[in-house]
Amino acid sequence: MLYQPPKTIQEVLYHIDFDQPLELNDPRFVETQAARGSEKTLRRLAVKLGLDLTSGNFTPATKSHVLLFGHTGSGKTTQLRHYAETLSGPGRYLAVEVDVALQLDLHNVQYADVLMALARALLTSLSTRNIAISGDAIKPLEDWFAERVLGMEEASELSADVKSQAKIGGGIPGLLSLFTSFTAAFKTNATYKDSFRRVIRNNFAQFAEAFNIFLASAEAQLAATNQAKRILFIVDGTDKLRTEDRAAFFVQDVEQLLAINAHVVYTAPLSLKYEGNLTSKLDADLILPMIKLDNQDGSPFQPGLNAMHDILLKRADHALFASQQIITEIVRCSGGHPRELLRLLKLCCEYAEGTKFTVEDVASAVKQLASEYRRFLEPADYGVLVAVDKSTIHIGNDERTRKLLYNLALLEYNDGSWQRSHPVVRTLDGYKHPPAAATTAMQPAVS
Repeated sequence: MLYQPPKTIQEVLYHIDFDQPLELNDPRFVETQAARGSEKTLRRLAVKLGLDLTSGNFTPATKSHVLLFGHTGSGKTTQLRHYAETLSGPGRYLAVEVDVALQLDLHNVQYADVLMALARALLTSLSTRNIAISGDAIKPLEDWFAERVLGMEEASELSADVKSQAKIGGGIPGLLSLFTSFTAAFKTNATYKDSFRRVIRNNFAQFAEAFNIFLASAEAQLAATNQAKRILFIVDGTDKLRTEDRAAFFVQDVEQLLAINAHVVYTAPLSLKYEGNLTSKLDADLILPMIKLDNQDGSPFQPGLNAMHDILLKRADHALFASQQIITEIVRCSGGHPRELLRLLKLCCEYAEGTKFTVEDVASAVKQLASEYRRFLEPADYGVLVAVDKSTIHIGNDERTRKLLYNLALLEYNDGSWQRSHPVVRTLDGYKHPPAAATTAMQPAVS
């Protein structure tokens, strides 16, 4: 049966989920490469990972750690899933997705947590594919756990149920049970988490060596069964880390990440790219651009308008909108940000009193969303936003600009060459009447 978008406002509201990326076969998916101007992004990612999409030649390096930057909620995960499908297959990669937000505590994440999640996701994928790994390749990981983890004083305090599930010597099923049991305790037990992190940090060289041996054996078995040549980890959710955790993960502990001989793509917040402290050892120049509704000169960008129009009408039947003007207004007020489009649609559902969305519903939704921005914007922020909107060039980067990018009050387009304020922010009095000093301070110098 062909997909039909929800036909009542209640159904629309029920099916809206901001945080759930689309699966590969989801009929609501809309191709946005032309709308973003990102037609070359997939090809560049493939090249970074050693794959020539034109010839099919596959010559990956020993390892690569690539960051994909973009606004939170801009569709990085959904797009990465489609990229991974192209990169996967016999003679290419086996993509293994790791959702940090789902598996770990986003309010307190370190590299040790993520490495455990990588191992667990890989073991799950191998188990599903019935891949057998030799005992010699598994033993170093088993020994590391037996010697370094099971011997911890805190481990003895875990419940008998958890300890009974943690099997040593059981091959991939045993290792999977082991990682599952300990990562579950790791997520919920703060004392255990700190101790386990300390063990990993103090014995990291041995863990990295054991993991690399296991990883190489897994890739050899995948190649022998003609399923893939290498493994590609897609790490999602690392763009949502707290500022201090983000700095520790991508900057301070980067050597630990790089010690794993793996190919990994991490999602990263756009603001991180502007902080200027990333190590050159990370491949950190790939950005998933926003969907663009206008060109920099203000003329409409039809591919972007069409894409956002399609995204909206796959969530709500066309007949639910009292006029085409209402559809256009919701799209325009989203600024080309997919999650903001869904937030506006959800608010329209909440404000709607009839069976169709009206102009008044959209106005109420915009006012409510704008009020969310008013709560965190500082007086000087408005001056920056006005100055950016008036400028025809990129007028610089500072801590305030990075904060505005992170909070989506400021949106970036193309390759980062130009930015514009969020359309709903422009409806606020603070934007319409900004502090004169802040606006003047952000004006580019004229020689």
